[in-house]
Amino acid sequence: MNFFKRNINNISLFFNKYFVQKLKEKELLKKILFTLSMMVIFVVIGTITLPGISISNSDMLNSTDSFMGILNTIGGGGLRNFSLVSLGISPFITASLVMTFAQTKLVPPIYRLYQSGPVGRIKINYITYGLTFLFAMIQGIIIIQSLTRSTTSVYISIDENFNNSWFIWIVLPFILVAGTFLSMFIAEQITNKGVGNGSSMLILAGSIISLPSLFTSAWTYWIQDRVSIELFRGIVYFIGFIFLFIGMVFVISFFYQAERRVPIQQIGVGRSKNIKDLSYLPIKLNPSGIMPIIFASMLITFPMMIVNLVNELAPSAATRWMIKYFSLENALGLTIYSVAIFAITIFLSLQQSRIDKIVEDFNKVSTFIPGIRPGEQTEDYLTSIVLRLSIFSAFYLTILGSIQYVSIILGAPQQLVISGTSLMIIVTVSIETIQQIEARYKIQNIFNDKVKNKDISDFDLEDRREEDYEEQKKYTNNDSILW
Repeated sequence: MNFFKRNINNISLFFNKYFVQKLKEKELLKKILFTLSMMVIFVVIGTITLPGISISNSDMLNSTDSFMGILNTIGGGGLRNFSLVSLGISPFITASLVMTFAQTKLVPPIYRLYQSGPVGRIKINYITYGLTFLFAMIQGIIIIQSLTRSTTSVYISIDENFNNSWFIWIVLPFILVAGTFLSMFIAEQITNKGVGNGSSMLILAGSIISLPSLFTSAWTYWIQDRVSIELFRGIVYFIGFIFLFIGMVFVISFFYQAERRVPIQQIGVGRSKNIKDLSYLPIKLNPSGIMPIIFASMLITFPMMIVNLVNELAPSAATRWMIKYFSLENALGLTIYSVAIFAITIFLSLQQSRIDKIVEDFNKVSTFIPGIRPGEQTEDYLTSIVLRLSIFSAFYLTILGSIQYVSIILGAPQQLVISGTSLMIIVTVSIETIQQIEARYKIQNIFNDKVKNKDISDFDLEDRREEDYEEQKKYTNNDSILW
């Protein structure tokens, strides 16, 4: 009997060593391929125009001052073809941002839910989904009405066979809502089964698709059909344009990864006289990510889209004045936009840093900052650091978010303007995803070494790998750029 057990065990170990383990070594590759396949599916769906819809003016989305252009960027690029996923995840982002504000003490009921643990957060998720449905319906109706009724820049037209109130007011908005939840489902699958944050990856896909047209436009504007001296000058300008693009990428990369390291020490470990031997608490230079730019864009351009729709239905001097002066290509509109970015950055930086939670965790694990008393003094100290960093990042995000509109005001060709928002999305999401892949790869190698050295059982390998990875995430910069 022991002979059979021994042989069965040997066969099981052989199979596990040469087959199961080999497959587990390819787990990371499978996650990467799964993520890419989901992104391709999303992009393909974004090329399918809704039934009964014809694209009349595809150049309308090239306007950086357009709500459509901003919505197309945030949503993932589906609006370009007015597809099933035209809205993308933009309603969910809007709902998430609203709930982010609501989870502060400004809204006590939501704040209590947030503080009540996992059960309360589940309820917050349900509220977020409800707001997503509401925002998707509102955005869908406004977009359809404004794009079909505009007399100056008609983007889409509805075929005669479908041109009725039922189809326009009910069917099309519900299709767009369904597309939003489909986009959320794809994003959730990427988050759970792939690499990176699903929502960020979908936005990344839409932003990357727009890059070829930018460089194509630059080539056409400066080089194509030029001769002699004009050709040489155009080549110089084109090379300068490329270097400007690369420079902005490096600047965004630097600011995204920059952090303030606050020395910390644990009681009972022993005091270190050398600050290099101390542990540290990393505080990101820009804790709020790109959220302030996105929220400020929605805050400014969404009401303006309603004003444009009202102006088409019932023109008045007031609506024409608002359209003229509240445009992001106007000094007044750009000023309001910049102030909104600055204020939202400071607010979200303080909110996203969660200083109270950090101080609470410090007290639980007996951790302190050298020279600072635990408790209230530690909280005040960390708050002052985050506040100073948030003011600096507010200037940085304001410049990054407004540079494209300043360029247009100064006379730069609109098709050659580099969108700071799109570029920041591309850079930050790429860095975030690479860091997560590296973290997974390191964890995988660690566990493979442990298995070889018999330091861990084969039966709980997968559970331990995931637990260690979740722990590792706390010390990497793989938090979402959106929320």
